[in-house]
Amino acid sequence: MTLGEQLKKLRADKGLSQPELAELAGIEQSYLSKLENDKSLPSNDVFRKLLSAFSLNVAQLLEPIDTHYIKNNLLVISDIEQLYQQSSTKQLNQQRTLLYMASSLIVLAVTLFYIGYAKQVFNETFYEYSSRGVVLAGEPSDIFWQWRDLIDIKDRNEKDEKMRQMKVVMSQRSDVLVKLISESKGYSFEEEVEGGRRYFRKSKNTLPIKVPQGINAWLQVLGVMLLTSGIMVFVLERRLCKLPR
Repeated sequence: MTLGEQLKKLRADKGLSQPELAELAGIEQSYLSKLENDKSLPSNDVFRKLLSAFSLNVAQLLEPIDTHYIKNNLLVISDIEQLYQQSSTKQLNQQRTLLYMASSLIVLAVTLFYIGYAKQVFNETFYEYSSRGVVLAGEPSDIFWQWRDLIDIKDRNEKDEKMRQMKVVMSQRSDVLVKLISESKGYSFEEEVEGGRRYFRKSKNTLPIKVPQGINAWLQVLGVMLLTSGIMVFVLERRLCKLPR
């Protein structure tokens, strides 16, 4: 729709004749006729008089008019140029906001997916160490494993009796504790505890143990969802920004 066609439609909607509208706007009928037939464009002053006659603002009058027509023909009218510039600035700000939003979503998506995939924050690889009990002061660290070797008695019967006694004692002191640690501490390590210390040895299975962490899977799912959202914002950006480029 052109400006002339819009003026003609608005006049018809109000039930006004050309002379009546010309009188209401304070312009010549012949001039109004040229405007309605797109043979002339109004000055900014006449444009304001027509707006007043129709009790409309600039945006309301221009709403049904093709934006390409406005850009190519009507920007010589100051009020229309000003409105168009304001609309273009608003549209550009909306576009910039959407692009920033999409970029942020994609960066966040990639970060979350990598965290879940790499499993570096919520580790799933552990090394198993076990301690058989609390080692007392003065005892060798590996006493729960090597106590038999500490019995140095040559008499067979006496040695057997001592072995049975020690077996009962070590059984009573037995207090197995297993730890899963995210970083290998070598073959063994010690920790001070109440009453002594604990000696931890790596379990027979020297390979690390995999313990799935559900949060890693959820981070990957969330990453995919955010990535999809970011791409959709990029795709829909031109539709969401109504003014043409």
